Order: sequence, then C-alpha cells, then structure tokens
Amino acid sequence: MKMQDMTQGRNGEAGFTLIEMMISMTMGLVIIAGLSLVFNTNSKISSAITSRTERMSDLYLASQLMQAGLRESMSVTAPAYPADLAAGGRKPAAICSAPNSQSVSIPANYPASFPYLPYWDATSKTLTYQDMDGNTGIFHYQHTQTDRLYWLRPDPCVYQFQELLRDLDTTNGLVVSPTSAGGPVSITLQSTYSNEQHQGSTLSLSFKLWPRN
Repeated sequence: MKMQDMTQGRNGEAGFTLIEMMISMTMGLVIIAGLSLVFNTNSKISSAITSRTERMSDLYLASQLMQAGLRESMSVTAPAYPADLAAGGRKPAAICSAPNSQSVSIPANYPASFPYLPYWDATSKTLTYQDMDGNTGIFHYQHTQTDRLYWLRPDPCVYQFQELLRDLDTTNGLVVSPTSAGGPVSITLQSTYSNEQHQGSTLSLSFKLWPRN
C-alpha cells in the first residue's frame, strides 16, 4: 500500500499548504490595495474637477454681470462726485413706489472726484461707472470680506452693496488695468480651487471691454 500523500485529506481531497495560503493572502492584499489606490485617486480627481468647475462657473457668471454693466457705462468726464451719491445717499427716483431712504455705505478712501468713467481706484479697490441714465454703479473688492467682490447696482432703488463673488484670491482677486478716458478696461478675476493633492491652485478669468462714447 502506498503511503498517503501528506497534502490529501482523509477523504482524498487535495488541501493547501501553509505556504500556498500565505501566497494567496498576500496576492489578495496586493489586489485590494491596488483597487483602494485607484478608487482614492479617482475620488481626488473627481473632487478636484468639481472644485475647479464650480470656481470657473462662479468667475464666469461674475464676469458676465460685470461686462453687462460696464458696457453700458458712458465714457465721459465725470462730475466732481456722482450726482446720485451726493451727501452719501442715493437720490430718489420716480420709478420707486417706496424708495429706501438709507444712505449708501461708501467704502473707505473712496475718491471724491473722478477724471473719467469708468474709473478704477486702487486705494479703495473700487471700479466706479455710470449707466446711460446717470445712475452710479460700483464694483468693490473686499468691501467687508477680503476674499469677496461686492456690487452696488446702478439702480436708484438700491442702497446697499450686494455680494457678487466669494473665494477670490485675497491679494489679486480683482485686478484692473489703469483705465483712461474712452480707453479699454482690462479686468482679471482670480480665485483658487482644491487640486488632487488638496492644495490651492490658481484659477483666473480675464476680459477686456470698451465703454460707450
């Protein structure tokens, strides 16, 4: 009678040695680790794409609103102070059934006169313009928060700055090239998004426009 093979069980079924089991477990762990790595990488890429898309959408929307307003701006020699901001308040308009009597909160260091419109003042971080009806609009970078852009719409019924865009770069979130009378206005909005390494990456959008003569 032949000696029974040590790798066979009592019923003649083949078994596994300890070495084979360790090799199988090691291979399984390697496969699981690889799948986890792929899943984690895809998750980071997906999060980065989502963050970038959201930031770009915000920048695009804000740029469209700015362009729509500034394209209506009259390229004229401005008065000593916008008429509807005289004495720190908006002049009432007949189109308002109940115009707000509150004064506009003028930004600190806001200029008292303008050589032309639209006008960018780097000290107060304001871009001032007037629409064809003579109403004053202001885009103000860092009105109350250092990473945000605010807008005082050129509407005689509006008396407060409204938040237009957030999560901007706190140093160069709004960059306006030196403007001149009748010249083009170049504007860059700069924000950050979280990349695959969860680090902040720069995202910017630039546009140029000419005011009306």
